[in-house]
Amino acid sequence: MIAAIDVVGSTKLSNAEIERIIYPFLGPGRSEEDVTAAQKALQAAYAARGYEAVEVEIPIQPSDRFAQGIVQLAVHEVPLGEVRVVDAKHHSDESVRGDVPSLVAGQPIDIAALQRDVTEANRFPDRTITPRFRAGSVPGTVDVELKVEDSAPFHGNVELNNDNSPNTKPLRASGTLRYTNLWGQGHTLSVTGSIAPQDPDQTAVISASYNAPLIGTPWSFLLYGYRSNSNVAALGGTNVLGNGYQIGLRATYRLPSKNTFQQISFGPDFKSFREQLTFEQEQLTPTLIRYVPLVAEYTLSGGSETETYGLTLGVTGGLRVIKRNVCFESPFPVIPEGVPTCDFGGGQIGIPGDQFTGRAVSASENFVHLNLDLNYMRNLPKDWQVALRFAGQLADSSLVTNEQFSLGGMSNLRGYYVSEAVGDDGFVSSIELRTPNLGPSLGKFLDEMRFFAFSDAGYARVRAPTIGQTDDFRMISVGGGLRFDMLNLLTGEVLVGVPLRAGPTSDKGDPRYSFTVRGQF
Repeated sequence: MIAAIDVVGSTKLSNAEIERIIYPFLGPGRSEEDVTAAQKALQAAYAARGYEAVEVEIPIQPSDRFAQGIVQLAVHEVPLGEVRVVDAKHHSDESVRGDVPSLVAGQPIDIAALQRDVTEANRFPDRTITPRFRAGSVPGTVDVELKVEDSAPFHGNVELNNDNSPNTKPLRASGTLRYTNLWGQGHTLSVTGSIAPQDPDQTAVISASYNAPLIGTPWSFLLYGYRSNSNVAALGGTNVLGNGYQIGLRATYRLPSKNTFQQISFGPDFKSFREQLTFEQEQLTPTLIRYVPLVAEYTLSGGSETETYGLTLGVTGGLRVIKRNVCFESPFPVIPEGVPTCDFGGGQIGIPGDQFTGRAVSASENFVHLNLDLNYMRNLPKDWQVALRFAGQLADSSLVTNEQFSLGGMSNLRGYYVSEAVGDDGFVSSIELRTPNLGPSLGKFLDEMRFFAFSDAGYARVRAPTIGQTDDFRMISVGGGLRFDMLNLLTGEVLVGVPLRAGPTSDKGDPRYSFTVRGQF
């Protein structure tokens, strides 16, 4: 019979909780197995609270109390002794220690809370914290070392490629400077510039961003902007259409997840740009367009030793907050009777129109488009790899060019020029087969080198084409190339893509040779 179980040494569980745990093991007809079961149940309760280092044992029982059916369980809540920060070179010991608040001297270690703290602390750029446990310098305690692996917070890279848009010089040069530990809080400031070195008047883009994570919380905030003087400029994997500038703000929330990375982000953009109007292939005077869309995105990524995957689902909606009528250059030699007119300047008579409908037929500042990006990579036997990619856009109406989906370029539809075709709706897909890594067999300086073969396909549709404008584009290409990584300092890629269908600029069967080389520190 077990009349009572006396639990000694417990401070992290209340008496009511302990009674609820041990009650099923009390009563007549009990045995040693019931005592062991009560011990395990109490141990599991501590582990569920995060106190996995707490030990529950069955001590030698006092004979007089045991004869009365009273069993004793002893709880050893080993308190935390000292916390030391080791090997931090570029970050202060105080900031590292402050990012792990669950470690409280004199209290048992809450392992679950410690894991959460370390996960959040490792969001800090260029720094990784690993806790290590040691016997305490004071008997009966445990000490913790916070081992830090960090690097200098100043980074930069330069890149040269020939990923150009139609009718422009081939070379593109860009450079980025980034500092990842402003104010000692892991804030990141980044500045990027890109030009066409053979003719800077064709393309010149400058962008900047400031990312402020709230360490200890799942929130971060991003302020960014760019200014471009080119009709097509590749900027961070995004095609910027039109001369002008953009400023945006994003709030990002990391969703709790064990085996995947998930986050949502949302915020407004302010866009202002000029584009060249055309009427029956005649270029007219550029006009200014400004609008404020709201953007929301959900991001998921994860993987294992054999595969990686990623998904981004976004929605962009235009707001009727800037309603602006402008005076367009008249496309008519003689303005028909009854057509409204305005003073275009310089003694010329123009035609008034809304800034959106003047840019594209049926376009409106009230628009919505959905975007989906998917990628998947699988490791095959003998270190072969296969990679799949899909990106698409679906709009509710005609869009101004700056919001349209583009086809072409090294990161989009290889074998064609950057943004060779654009449409309101569209998609691009890719399948790529990669050889085993040949780098280690060629020398220690090569971290990775793989050949690859690919097939890309894309489609874009213009919802309301003007007279003489193509309403849809179907493009497909095949090709292959080589990627390499040297000491994680120099990366590059060379490829040839062969269009299997003619594009607006590229001819069927005319191979396009592309390269990119990037140095970083």
